[in-house]
Amino acid sequence: MKGQIRFKYDPQEDIVIATPEWTIKTEEDCEVWRRQWVDYLEPYGRKMDCVMVLDDFHVAADVAALWGKLRADINKKYIRHSFRVHSEMPVRTFVLTSGIRFDAASAEAASVEAAIEGIRDARRRAGH
Repeated sequence: MKGQIRFKYDPQEDIVIATPEWTIKTEEDCEVWRRQWVDYLEPYGRKMDCVMVLDDFHVAADVAALWGKLRADINKKYIRHSFRVHSEMPVRTFVLTSGIRFDAASAEAASVEAAIEGIRDARRRAGH
C-alpha cells in the first residue's frame, strides 16, 4: 500500500482523529489518499468534525495544487469543523494556499487536546 490514514472515532467527543502516514508524490497518490478519506467519512452520512495529526504526512510540491483542490473538496463535502496538528512547513503552506484558493478550512492547533477544544469552541459559536 502506498500510504494509509489511521482513523479513530471518539464517540464521547463525536470527533474523528485522522493520522495519515503518507508521502504524496504523484497524482495517483492524491487519488488513493482522497479515496481513503471518502471511504471512511461517507458512511457517517453527515459532516464530521476532525482532527488531522500530521506528524508523518508530506506532500511533494509537484502535486501540491492537485492535492490542495482534493483536500478542499473533502473539507467542503465531509468535514464540518477541523484542525490540523503538527504539520511541517510545506504542508502547512499547501493547506493555507488551498484554504484561500478554495475557501476551505485550514485551522492549526498545537496539540490534539487543543484541536478538540478548538472544535468545541467552534461548535458553541455555531450553535451546535
